[in-house]
Parts: sequence; C-alpha cells; structure tokens
Amino acid sequence: MTGAATAAENSATQLEFYRKALNFNVIGRYDPKIKQLLFHTPHASLYKWDFKKDEWNKLEYQGVLAIYLRDVSQNTNLLPVSPQEVDIFDSQNGSNNIQVNNGSDNSNRNSSGNGNSYKSNDSLTYNCGKTLSGKDIYNYGLIILNRINPDNFSMGIVPNSVVNKRKVFNAEEDTLNPLECMGVEVKDELVIIKNLKHEVYGIWIHTVSDRRNIYELIKYLLENEPKDSFA
Repeated sequence: MTGAATAAENSATQLEFYRKALNFNVIGRYDPKIKQLLFHTPHASLYKWDFKKDEWNKLEYQGVLAIYLRDVSQNTNLLPVSPQEVDIFDSQNGSNNIQVNNGSDNSNRNSSGNGNSYKSNDSLTYNCGKTLSGKDIYNYGLIILNRINPDNFSMGIVPNSVVNKRKVFNAEEDTLNPLECMGVEVKDELVIIKNLKHEVYGIWIHTVSDRRNIYELIKYLLENEPKDSFA
C-alpha cells in the first residue's frame, strides 16, 4: 500500500470516527440513555402502512438513521400515560409476520403526515403513531435525525424474549400497556418493521448494503437476549 493510499485510509477512518461521535452526541440530546451506537447510515426515508387504504404513506422524515444500545439498568419508568391517551394502548392482535400489499413501490407511496417531537428518555414516541409508557424495558432505540423539519422519528426496540417474559411475569402492566412482539423483513426496497404497537413502518435506505445491514441487525436484536454491550 502506498503512502497516499495509507493517508487516504487513515483520513476516511478518522472521518467515520468523527461522524459516529457526532451522531452519538446529537442522539444523546434526545435520549440521554444512549449507551453505544450500533449502526448509522447517512440517508433514510420513512413510510407508514395504512391498513385501511392498503397503501404506503410517505412521512416527513428524512436524514441520518441510527440504531443504538440504551442503558435501562436503572429500572426507571417512562412518563405515565394521560387519561386521554389510554385508548391508544388497546391490544391489537396480529401475527409476527408482516403482511402488506405487494404493489408497494416508490411510485405508489403517497406523501402525507406530520409527526410529533422526539422527547427525552422520559418517554419514547412512535412519531406519527403511539407513545410508549410504563417501565423502561426498551433495550435499543432507532432514530431518524430529520433534515426536513425539527421533528425526529424514534422507535423503541425490544427483544421478543423480553416481550414474552413481560406477558408472563408482569401481566398487570401488560394488561394496562400491551406490547406485541416486533417483526422485520426486507421487501420492495424497504426495511419493513412491525413495532410493539402493531404499526408497520417502511424505511427506505439509500445504500443497498446498509439496507441489508439494518435488517440483519434488527433481526439479531429481536431474536436474541438483550446485551449490555457490543464488541
């Protein structure tokens, strides 16, 4: 390897380190429980599946996407749900398999919707969707740092084993705030995620390899026991 090539490689490594540190610090402003950055990609766009219309709606979220490990060791609670919000936690039955219309390419995704601001670690919000509450069991987080407007998109990620244990060992809280096992797949150029509230989101990622990487990472996080750190 030539001196110029070595210098270029070192420069790229330093730039990547800087980007990771910057993203970690920015995410920490919204979720102080961030512990370790697991993945990030520079450009992602967000869609949400409309079950009534049987189509994708494009949401106003574009920007850096990151998945990170959260520190839930303090066993704290998220903000309690207000009486007006209780109805959004009604249990919704559904398979872990994500089922959407096959004809969901870019040309058929309708643009609509605005979200709510991502708040601090006291609450986790599925922006444009439902808010999480109760005991903070959300081992991982996904966030899109929005370039379109000040509102970011965020999603809590919990291993399916934790969700199933919660149903057995914390049945009272599960009755008040039911959570469903999550699911993930790649389809029609989207990473499709069914969240804990049975909402379905599609994430379009500019880099094809990153699209596969985010799918593999989320799949791993869902299918394995939670970790305190990653090498």
